[in-house]
Amino acid sequence: MQRLGWIGRRKGGKSCIWIHCASVGEVLMVKTLVKSIEKEFNNLDIVLSTNTNTGRSVAKRCFNGKKIFYFPLDLSWVVNKALNAIQPCCVILVELEIWPNFLISTAKMRIPVVLLNARISERSLKWYRVLRKISKEFFAGLTKKENVFCARTEIDASRLMNLGIPESQVGITGNMKYDNVVTDITEDIKKRLLSLFGIGKGEKVIVCGSTHKGEEDVILRIFQHLREKIQNVRLILVPRHIERVNEVVTLIESLRFRCVRKTSLDKGEKISEPKAETVILVDTMGDLQITYSIADCVFVGKSLVPQGGQNMMEPAGLAKPVIVGPHTFNFREEVQLLKEADAIEIVQDESALLNAMMYILECPDVAREMGKRAQLVVINQRGATDRNVEALRKILLKERTVSV
Repeated sequence: MQRLGWIGRRKGGKSCIWIHCASVGEVLMVKTLVKSIEKEFNNLDIVLSTNTNTGRSVAKRCFNGKKIFYFPLDLSWVVNKALNAIQPCCVILVELEIWPNFLISTAKMRIPVVLLNARISERSLKWYRVLRKISKEFFAGLTKKENVFCARTEIDASRLMNLGIPESQVGITGNMKYDNVVTDITEDIKKRLLSLFGIGKGEKVIVCGSTHKGEEDVILRIFQHLREKIQNVRLILVPRHIERVNEVVTLIESLRFRCVRKTSLDKGEKISEPKAETVILVDTMGDLQITYSIADCVFVGKSLVPQGGQNMMEPAGLAKPVIVGPHTFNFREEVQLLKEADAIEIVQDESALLNAMMYILECPDVAREMGKRAQLVVINQRGATDRNVEALRKILLKERTVSV
C-alpha cells in the first residue's frame, strides 16, 4: 500500500527532509549524513524511503524512531499523494535515483531536489537522453534551478552536464561511502573474538568474506595446500548469503575438515584439537567487519566468480592486506584507487590465489605495509559528507529564510 502512496500523513509541524535510499548500501551510506543534519538542523524532521525489503529493515534498525516507508511507484497520482503526506522542504535522492514523474511533481510543488553521491553510467546517460527528448516536462523538472547535483567523480559530473544540467548546479563532492568505513576496532572486541574462535598467539588467520557459490571449494583446496607449507594457519569463512550455510558446511566436511559455526561457539561450544583442522564458519549477520579485524590475510569474495565483487574497502579501512579475484566490475573505482596505491592483490585463478595468500602469510612486514597503504586510501577519500552538508546548508538556510 505504501507503494501506492498510502504512507500516512507525517505528524508534527516541523519542516522535513525526505531522504531516499534504493537499498541497504545507500541506507548505510547516509548514516553519517543524517547525524550531521541532525546536529546542525535539529529543528528538522528526517524521513527515509527505500525500494527494497532489506533496505527498509536496515533503515529501521539504523534510524529507530524515524518514519521509514517504501518509495512510491513513479505514477503522478501516487507520487503526489506521497508528497502531500510528507510535505518535505527538500528531497535527497542518493546515487542514481532519477524518477521522471517524481521530479515533475517536486518541480510543480517547488520542492528542491538534491542528488547526492550522484553517479551516472554511459548506458544510463543514453537512456536519460532519450527520455529527455520524449518528455520536456521531465527535463524541466530535472534541471529546475533549485535542484543540486553532488557528483562522486569528475566523470559523473561531466555526464550530468552532458545530459543538459547546467554547470552551476553540478558539483564534485566525492563518495560518502568512505566516510562510513570503519578504520579502527577496539582491542577488547578483537580479544573477545580471538578467544571465542580459539585463536592463539602466533597463529595466522585467513578471513574469506562475502564468499559465493563456487568460491568456497577453491578456498578450501588452497587451505589444504597452505597447511602443508605454513604452520599454525587458521581459516574463517563468511558466506555472503546466510541461507547457504548448510551447503557450505557439507562442502567443508566433504573435504575432511571439521566445521564449527559461530552460533555454536556463541552458545559455549569449544574447538577441539588440532584446531588447524577446523574451519570456522561465521553464520551470523553483521559480524563480517569485526571478523576482518583479526585477519592476517583477507580474501573478498564474489570476485573469483563473475558476479562483480563485494566491498573491499571494509578490510582496507582496517589496514588489512586484501586479495580479490578478477571479477570486480561493481567496484571499479575502489579497485582503481587501491591499485594506484599498490594496496590490493588481484588474482586470476586458484593457483594465483594460493601464491598470493602464501606470500602475505610468509611476509608479515610486506603485508603490514600493504594494509597501511590500503587504510590511507580510505582516509584520503573522506570528507564527502561534510561537502554534501555544505551544499544542503545553502538550500536549507534559504528555505528557512523563505518560511520566516
